[in-house]
Amino acid sequence: MRISDLIPDAGPLQAEIELVPQVERVALALQLIRDIDDPACALSLMRLSRLAEDQHLAIRREQFVRDHELRRVQG
Repeated sequence: MRISDLIPDAGPLQAEIELVPQVERVALALQLIRDIDDPACALSLMRLSRLAEDQHLAIRREQFVRDHELRRVQG
């Protein structure tokens, strides 16, 4: 799964991640899996989840405003 599958307009972040060698990405993923039950990690994941949700909602709002403006101009 790619970050851009979860967060629209995440292309630059995905490109940056792809520059990291696969071995390092796998090591980071394994570290995350190992630490996921740690309360400190859980808190970080909750914050990341909220940030991703806020980002997604902001993008959806921007798209709604663009679509609304386009309809207003065309109509």
